[in-house]
Amino acid sequence: MRPPPPRAVRPGSRPARAVALAAMALPSPAAANGVFPSADQLVFDPADPARAVARMTYGLLTTRDGGASWRWICEGAVGYDDTAGQSPPIAAAASGRVLAALADGIAVGAEGGCAWARAAELAGREVIDLSVRQGDPSHVVAVATGTRHGLWASRDGGASWTGAGAPLPAGFVARTVDVAPSDPRRVYVSGLASEGGAIKGVLARSADGGETWQTAAVPGSTTSREPYIAGVDPLDADVLYVRIASAPGRLFVSTDGGAAFAPVFTTEGFVRAFAISPDGATVAVGSDVDGVFRAPSSTLAFERVSSVAPRCFAWTDSGLYACASEFLDGFTIGRSLDGGATFEPLLQQGCIRGPLECAASTAVGAVCPTDWPRIALMTGHRDCTPDAGSPAAGSGTSAVATGATSATGPGAAAASGGGQASAAGLGGAPDGPGDGAPPSGGARPSEAGCGCRTGGVEEGQAGALAAACLMAAAAARRRSRRAGVMYEGCLAEPRPKRTASRAAPERSRRAGPPSRGGHVDLEPKSTPSGAAPERSRRAGPPSRGGHVDLEPKSTASRAAPTGRDVAAPPPRGGRVDPEPQSTPS
Repeated sequence: MRPPPPRAVRPGSRPARAVALAAMALPSPAAANGVFPSADQLVFDPADPARAVARMTYGLLTTRDGGASWRWICEGAVGYDDTAGQSPPIAAAASGRVLAALADGIAVGAEGGCAWARAAELAGREVIDLSVRQGDPSHVVAVATGTRHGLWASRDGGASWTGAGAPLPAGFVARTVDVAPSDPRRVYVSGLASEGGAIKGVLARSADGGETWQTAAVPGSTTSREPYIAGVDPLDADVLYVRIASAPGRLFVSTDGGAAFAPVFTTEGFVRAFAISPDGATVAVGSDVDGVFRAPSSTLAFERVSSVAPRCFAWTDSGLYACASEFLDGFTIGRSLDGGATFEPLLQQGCIRGPLECAASTAVGAVCPTDWPRIALMTGHRDCTPDAGSPAAGSGTSAVATGATSATGPGAAAASGGGQASAAGLGGAPDGPGDGAPPSGGARPSEAGCGCRTGGVEEGQAGALAAACLMAAAAARRRSRRAGVMYEGCLAEPRPKRTASRAAPERSRRAGPPSRGGHVDLEPKSTPSGAAPERSRRAGPPSRGGHVDLEPKSTASRAAPTGRDVAAPPPRGGRVDPEPQSTPS
């Protein structure tokens, strides 16, 4: 039995990152189904670690060469439409199959992701979540709707399915499911249930493959703070972790098979990422505000090791992989060899090669190519091969990870579990740039991958900058009508309306197009009635890639409008939280 867990760790908030995340939630023409283009789940082929699939906000991406190149699989080929912001949980099973839990069944991908079909046994049922047993990829479990929510199981990697055991308790509404790697009959399901007239978060557990169920309340969970299974210890079926889908976020651990829970981690933001090292020795937790934390599983004494804000984790023998915000962290998918202190970029979305190359007779070959131009525009597609004019990666600049706080208590120096631990970043370095120190937890140059520069946030944000430019231009156009100024385009020269009764006003200065991370001033000309009023200013996007000022000058009769903070939405589906879709204005 593990020792009692320590008191919950509550790191300080990061207001700047929170504001940036709120800005990312704003609707834009370049958004993926109304949300910022991003990844929020990553799964690896159990038989070939070089093959992986990432769930994006606009379909799936797949790599067959360890992340050196990525190809796109459109939503239509898989069989879902993400316009409501509901991305399906995915899993990688035996025989190279990729499974997706849909509102009307399970989609089974074969032929390297080119061919997709539905599992006949679950046709018409909403599949809420699914999970592949670690160490036995032929064993898959899923939880689906019916008269009562129930467990389904496959013993051939998702090719065929059967109902497993008894239905879940009456009134139980499932959210996530997992099976213990060390005991195939130990199954856990988190969800909501009514107890004494109130709806609470509950964990249902079975020690006999679903034949019988017991339930226990998860502390502090309700309909607005739903419990999600974060992971099960690979060596001890009695140890599991549950996170609360809310902000502030909380992580709980149970050491008695889900009968009781104790808090071990608290963050100002959402607990979006969680992983256990393959040997079970180390636990990693990611917050969208406070960064990456790591702890020995024997003590759960967490220490902050990076400021990267992960949206998902996947820990294999090759390292700790993370989904991140390319807008904030410079990469969409990265790999860490030092337990999360630094990350090597594996995917920047502008470097996606295009649709997965499949025969025209397959679902992907027939549907995806026609929709690729839209995705290419949204992601800022460019040729990232080393000889295409883009600076080659691997310039020799070493990664520096700062911002980690000193750990206290026994076992604070955690093993990385995914490679040799780095001493950099440990021991109370500052949280951010200062005194000449580089940003904390930054990405490091890749020697492979898309060929893009590690710090290529400027190039990687073409879609984001275009969206910001279009939004600001639309707002400026509305304001310009009141000020008597006309705009001809996002980067076009603002010009006054021509009238016969007054002379053309003096042309105001404007900066040219942005120069790789510079900023643009799009200002209307001064009014002829007097000196040009002082230009109002507002903060642009986070300064990782420079900032853009897209705001006309204020007029004497009307103050410049003030932006309003928008709360950052939580993620959804499977191992991530339900994420509301931003509605384009």
